[in-house]
Amino acid sequence: MNKRFLLLVAYTGCILAFISGCAPTTTLETVSAPVTEIESTESSALNQAQDLLQQAQIEQQPDSLLLKAAMLFFTGGDAEASNETLLSIDADQLGDLDYSQLIIFGARYSLSLGKTEEALDYLQQQRFIDLSPTFDLEQQRKNTALRAEIDQALGNTEQLLQHYIRLAALSRGQKNIRAVHDQLWQQLNIQPFSYLQQGQNHNDSQLAGWLQLAELHRHYQLNPGAHQQAYNDWRQRWRTHPAAKLPPTALKTYNKFVSAPKQIGLLLPLQDQYEMPSYTLLDGFMSAYYHLLAQNQQNDQTMPALRLYDSSAESMARAYNLAVEDGADMIIGPMRRAEVETLLAVEALPVPTISLNRIDNENQSQPKNLYQFGLSPLDEIRQIADRAWRKDQRNVLVIAPDNGWGNRASTFFNQYWSAKGGTVLSQVSYPATTKDFTPLLKPPLQIDLSEERGRKLKRFINSRIQFDIRRRQDIDLVVVLGYPVIARQIKPALDFLYASDLPVVATSHIYNGSQQTNLDRDLSGVEFSAMPWTLTGHLINDLQPDQRLHTAYRHLYAVGHDAFLLHKNINRLEDDNAIPLFGATGILSLSNGMVVRQSKWAEFQRGRVKEIQP
Repeated sequence: MNKRFLLLVAYTGCILAFISGCAPTTTLETVSAPVTEIESTESSALNQAQDLLQQAQIEQQPDSLLLKAAMLFFTGGDAEASNETLLSIDADQLGDLDYSQLIIFGARYSLSLGKTEEALDYLQQQRFIDLSPTFDLEQQRKNTALRAEIDQALGNTEQLLQHYIRLAALSRGQKNIRAVHDQLWQQLNIQPFSYLQQGQNHNDSQLAGWLQLAELHRHYQLNPGAHQQAYNDWRQRWRTHPAAKLPPTALKTYNKFVSAPKQIGLLLPLQDQYEMPSYTLLDGFMSAYYHLLAQNQQNDQTMPALRLYDSSAESMARAYNLAVEDGADMIIGPMRRAEVETLLAVEALPVPTISLNRIDNENQSQPKNLYQFGLSPLDEIRQIADRAWRKDQRNVLVIAPDNGWGNRASTFFNQYWSAKGGTVLSQVSYPATTKDFTPLLKPPLQIDLSEERGRKLKRFINSRIQFDIRRRQDIDLVVVLGYPVIARQIKPALDFLYASDLPVVATSHIYNGSQQTNLDRDLSGVEFSAMPWTLTGHLINDLQPDQRLHTAYRHLYAVGHDAFLLHKNINRLEDDNAIPLFGATGILSLSNGMVVRQSKWAEFQRGRVKEIQP
């Protein structure tokens, strides 16, 4: 069964439940054939829809019947018939009750297909706006929730938060209000720190209180003691604020999951080829350590002791056991893939352990006390695929390096994309020594076939004939995996091969956080999943890895920073009500012992990097 079909069927329950309570009050005009409750089984829904279409053909005012048929087609999973029927309705012929249902159904239907702008257009119809003041409390609540969902899809943060604030005010009972506060808190905690700072001068007092609360939470996410004091101070200043009366669940239980190891054992391979990456990661770890140290000196808090173990000087198992024998109650490391695989072979670890690499294997059991963290590209690949699917891009060209991480990432994309129903038209695996991508990209773009057709025409028809070379026209998206130097060769090659109009998306490997306008002009138009540390204003303090480092090492510095952040919060992430951590490498959450990263999104515009909405 088609996955879009399944999505539509699943979405139907939400739509019908929403519509059942969102019609205007009974004071509105009624119609001779009001829309009634709809059966939910697929086969009966389709049969009823066909009957209604036939009945509508003989009715003088068929539009209310057509509306009901459109909803039934949707219930039955026939999106095409639902859309055709929806378009045939003359909204001016509907009474107010049916008209409101038409608008709500149309908006929900468009939203289910990822057509967010179209959903917004429905709600901006003047007649619907004029009817909105007549809605009762429950109808207002559901309408506000729908608007919030649309603004979230559009990335309209300010409007989204305002809708949540209004939704909380419209909700009844502590349970419902707290559920809205939890949603609002979730959104606040994925915003850049610079946005949260706007709470100091925001003209909306209620939103200002929320922003200030989120700012202090972010500022002290490494320091539970200082966090509690700052929160108490905030409650004193904002005694009448809704969040003071009914705090979000995750904030209410924040100090319940304090993770405070007294001694941390760091396992890193400090010699040979791993020397530079290990010390770079260690530098990032220590930058976060010293940031917390500065806070603790002000709040008279103790710091964990650190002991460093070289896993390249002896076996990882021996280094690990030695760290535990020395008193470590938390281990951070190891970093090499083979070493993490060694940990996966045991049933349980003696102390909580945060690895610095991640083995993505669904069939691999996860030992107790192991939390896998690392720069797995699969998180970003999944987000790229999901985003492309929402944008209705179905046919993809993948360009990836012919190495370990490139092959794993491209294989995963192929599997994940095919499972969605998409098509990988072609895949290019390039060697590290590639200097000219034109020969590699001609075949997948079918430029060579176009050139051959041109030669044949000139040979058999007219040697002076003018022939325009064309690329294949069925590519919707190009996915590029590679570091900046390589990407700066790939994009110009695509432009040269008549593919400058193709959307190009890349992983975070393409940007190292350093603006290089002249060099990156060739990347203009390329969108990419970005690590927060590379975007201005996202972190409390900008990370400052050595500018001379390769992009991979600069990202490892951010991994070190986040490893320290995780050691303080790993227990909280296990809670059912956990709020993700805003890290340097991404928005961090925990799933089956794996630390998952959610990226931000950015685009090269005239050589400069600008954040964009997902």
